Amino acid sequence: MIKKGFICCYSLSFLLLCGCAEPKVLDKVGLITTMGFDIGKNGSFLGTLVGLKIDTNSQKDVVILDSESLSIRGIRSNADNQTSKRLTSGQLRVILYGEELLKNGKIRIAPILTSDPAISDMTYIAMVDGRARDLLHVKSSHIPDIGTHIYRLMDQNTKSKMMPLSTIHEVLHDHYIIGKDPVLPILSKLDNNGVVYKGVAIFKGGKLVGKLNTEQSFYIMLINDKYKSGTKDIIIKSDSSKLKGGQGLTNKTVASLDSIRSRSNIKLINKEKLEYEIEIKLSGRMLEINSPIDIGNPKNMKLIEKEIKKSMKKDIEQLISFCQSKNSDVFGFGDIYRSSVRHSNLTEEKWYKMYKNAKVNVKVDFVVIRTGLND
Repeated sequence: MIKKGFICCYSLSFLLLCGCAEPKVLDKVGLITTMGFDIGKNGSFLGTLVGLKIDTNSQKDVVILDSESLSIRGIRSNADNQTSKRLTSGQLRVILYGEELLKNGKIRIAPILTSDPAISDMTYIAMVDGRARDLLHVKSSHIPDIGTHIYRLMDQNTKSKMMPLSTIHEVLHDHYIIGKDPVLPILSKLDNNGVVYKGVAIFKGGKLVGKLNTEQSFYIMLINDKYKSGTKDIIIKSDSSKLKGGQGLTNKTVASLDSIRSRSNIKLINKEKLEYEIEIKLSGRMLEINSPIDIGNPKNMKLIEKEIKKSMKKDIEQLISFCQSKNSDVFGFGDIYRSSVRHSNLTEEKWYKMYKNAKVNVKVDFVVIRTGLND
């Protein structure tokens, strides 16, 4: 009996050791951490690959390879011809697209992301203001690894609610669902060879149709997501004499808020004439306001709350109007219509004709929960 048990254990161990998975020895592979794609000449694609160079004799831990091909898959194959290590994408953290590549509609976002099973659904995606190749070739003493730097920049800004979440999982969901379009963060190269988050790109299907600044991207996240702990400077557009003539280097009245908490709700209130209502409730701590108004006075605080509500409402209405003019439904109005109207048989073509004429009513409720050291 003991002998039979020993034979069974030995056989099981042998089977486990003889698995069919292809072995990948670390010192024989190159781990790609970041990939960038641009439009090339004569219908080709330009690819830039940032990888970890696993070589104890090398002084550099990062290698950057440029490749060109008529297909996206061919970019990595051609890059393999330039290195002694076989490139793998199992450690890929960021995918970047050059602006012209998305603007010309030469490539849709989704197909490229689903072609490699080794790429994680949690990989970040972004658009570059200009060429992805130029951004990935940034040379700066404080950025020894451009791939890791971009990943950490996107990760911390996403977690702090400064940047919309743009993992492959999120982008593919918005890309394939009828009635919602994806957004991508925009990264830009600074003059001092740094990298900065500049706003968001909006799409109609998989084609770039417009760009929004960071102020506008805040409102997209406010509508589409819940804030649990955010920070933001709000520009107050007010006719009140108490809130005019901001102090400092600008004549704009700005209120600095943190500990922002919010929730939003979008309702279809008229399916025949296509009318929606967006209700946003948020609260936050006001740390500073660059106006001589006395925030210790309860009446002044009520005035500030009222004017912030008005300013936010106006900014959101302008944002929605701009997105409608570009036929980009980044808020998911179409998805709400499809789920609310039985037998709608909604198609992309049908929805885009309806969306640009939809009426959207915006309600904003804002409360200052405390005022820093003035409590």
